Amino acid sequence: MLDRRAFLQACSLSVLAAAGGKPVEARVGPWNNKPTLFVNGKPAYACFYALTDCPGGRWTWEEEPQRNLRAFAAAGFRLFQIDLFLELVWPKEGPLDLATVRRHLRGVLDACPEAAIVIRWHLNAPGWWAEQHPEECVRYVNGDLEKIERTTPVRILMDDLRRTRRVSMASEKWKAMATAKTVELLKGLAKTPEGAALAGVHVACGVYGEWHQWGFMRNEPDASAPMQKLFGGPVPTVAERAAVDDGYFRDPAKRKRVIEYYRCQQELVADLIIYFCGVVKKNWPRPILAGTFYGYFFSMFARQATGGHLSLQKILAAKEVDYLSAPQAYGANYRDLGGSGITRALIESIRFHGKLFLDEMDQTPSWKWLNNVDTAFNLADVPADIAVIRRNVLESYTRGMGLWFYDFGPANTSGWWMDTRLMAEIKQLKALLEKYHERPYEPAGDVLFVFDTEVYYYTGHSAETDPYTDPIAVNRTMGEAWRSGAGIETVHLADLPKMDLTRYAVIVFANTWLLTAEQRRWIRTELLDKGRKVVFQGKPGYCDGERLSAAFTAELTPGTRQIEGAGAWREVLRAAGAHIYVDGDRPVHVGGGLLLIHDKDGGAARVHFRNGSTLEVTIPPKSSLIFDARTGTRLL
Repeated sequence: MLDRRAFLQACSLSVLAAAGGKPVEARVGPWNNKPTLFVNGKPAYACFYALTDCPGGRWTWEEEPQRNLRAFAAAGFRLFQIDLFLELVWPKEGPLDLATVRRHLRGVLDACPEAAIVIRWHLNAPGWWAEQHPEECVRYVNGDLEKIERTTPVRILMDDLRRTRRVSMASEKWKAMATAKTVELLKGLAKTPEGAALAGVHVACGVYGEWHQWGFMRNEPDASAPMQKLFGGPVPTVAERAAVDDGYFRDPAKRKRVIEYYRCQQELVADLIIYFCGVVKKNWPRPILAGTFYGYFFSMFARQATGGHLSLQKILAAKEVDYLSAPQAYGANYRDLGGSGITRALIESIRFHGKLFLDEMDQTPSWKWLNNVDTAFNLADVPADIAVIRRNVLESYTRGMGLWFYDFGPANTSGWWMDTRLMAEIKQLKALLEKYHERPYEPAGDVLFVFDTEVYYYTGHSAETDPYTDPIAVNRTMGEAWRSGAGIETVHLADLPKMDLTRYAVIVFANTWLLTAEQRRWIRTELLDKGRKVVFQGKPGYCDGERLSAAFTAELTPGTRQIEGAGAWREVLRAAGAHIYVDGDRPVHVGGGLLLIHDKDGGAARVHFRNGSTLEVTIPPKSSLIFDARTGTRLL
C-alpha cells in the first residue's frame, strides 16, 4: 500500500501529462480587440467554475464538490477557482499545512486532469493571530466589539459586516506576516506536482475577501492604532463623518480632514492589492495570473467612501494586476427576473486599460426546500433560471470579458446548477460563446454613461446624508436605463478624454458633481461646442475640489432634469440618435457579435438590428433570446 508521499509522487507524471508536458503558464494580453486570458500561450474564453467557501462544499476532495467539479468538466470547463483561507492551513504558529493545499488542488485534477486552477487566497489573519495581536485589530468608531455566539458551523466570512475582531488593513505586522505566508505558499507549491496546474492567485482580504473595510455597511471603521499612525492622527468621529454642509455635499474647505481620511483609507486598499499581486508574480517561477475583487461601483449601498473601491485609476495603471472581478450588481433592478443582470464595474474603462474583468455569477436558481421523502430540493421555475443564466453570462461576454460560476449551492454546500436541465443550458451556452470568442471583438453600445468615483469624497457617507448620488443618480438610473432597449456602456470620468467617442450617439454624465476647471473646459470645447449629444444629471461640476458653486454647473448647462423610468430613458436616448433594439422595457446585452433580449412578461416584439433589418418575434414569458447581431439569426 502506497504511503501519502509515494502516492503524491506517483501523481506527478499524470499532472504534467495533463498540462501538455509542462506546467501551466497564464497571462492576460490583447487578442482579437479585447483583453484576453492566455493559458500556455493559447487564447481562452475566461469562463471558470468556482466552488463555495462554505463548510461542506469548499474542499475539493469531498463528495459534493467532486460531483460538481466533474459535472462542469463534462460541460467543457477547464478553468477552475478554489477558495483557500490562511486560517485553515495555518491553524497555529509554524509552517503552512502544505499537504492540505496540495490535496485541495489534487481534488480539482482528479475531476479534470486538464484543469488550470486559480486559488482565491484569503489573507485575513487567523483568529488566533488576531487574539495574540489585539493592538493590530480594527476599532470601530461607533461602538465596541459585538459578542456573537454561534451554535452551528458557519462561513469564516460570516460576521465580516459586524463589529468583530478583525486585523486592520493598516497593520504593518499583518502585512509582513501575510507576505511571508504567501511566499511560503508559492515557493512550496512550486516544488510540487499539483503546483504545475496553478494558473493564478486571486488575493482576497477585507469583508468577504472583497477589500471592503471591515464592517463597512453597518459600522464606522477604523480607529485602530495602525490606522491612526497611517493617517497621521486621530481619525474622524461619527459626527464628523456624517456632517454635510450644502444639501448632500461636504464643503471641501470645512471637511478637509474627513475627505483626507477617506482618501487615506481608499489608497491603503489599492496599495495593498498592488503589493500582494506583485508578491505573487515575484515569487512564482513562470507567468501567473494575479487579480482580485476590485472596481465595485453599482449597488454599493451608498457606502462608497467608507468601504467602496474609489482608487480605480491607480489599480488600472498597475502592471501587477491582471484582472479585476466582482459579483454582479444586487437589487431588484439588476438581479430580479426582468432586471438587467449587469456587472458592478465600469467595464469599458477596465477594457480600455487592457485589464480582464471576471464577473462572479453567484445568483441562485429557484431551489426550494421540500423536506419530503422523495425530494429534498427542487427547482421551482426552470424557465426563469435559464433566462437568468443566459442574461448574466451574456452581460460579461458582450462586453469582451469573462466570468466564473460561483457555487454557493443549496444550503451553501455547492450544487446550485446540479440539475440536468441547467447543466445542459450551461454546456450549450459555453459552446456558443467559445465559438464567438474566436472572432474579432466588436463593441456595439452607442450610449455612454460617464461615472465618477472621486465625487464620493465630497458627498454624504450614507443614504441618510446623501439620498441622491448613489441611490438615484447611479443605481436607479442604471437599472432603468438598461431596460430602455439601447446598447449601453459605462466609463470612468478620468478615461473619457482618452477614448474614441465617435461611435457614441449620446453621452450621459450621471454623477459628475466633481469637475475641475480643466474638466469643465474639456466638456465645453470637445463635446458641447462640437454639437455632441450630451445629457446631464443632477449638479454637474458643482464642486471643483476646493469649493461649491452653482456657477460651475452653469458653465455646462442652464439646468438638468431627473429622468425617471425605462420608458422615459428610451425616448431620451432615441431622440439623441441612439439605436433602440426593442421596445417594452426589455434589457438588452449586445456586443461581440451577439444580441440578448431579456423579458419577464413576454409578448410580441419587433427587434431592430443595426443593419436595418427587423424581426417580428413572440417572446415567451421568463426568457432570454440570443441572436447573431449581424444576421439576425436566433441562436438560443
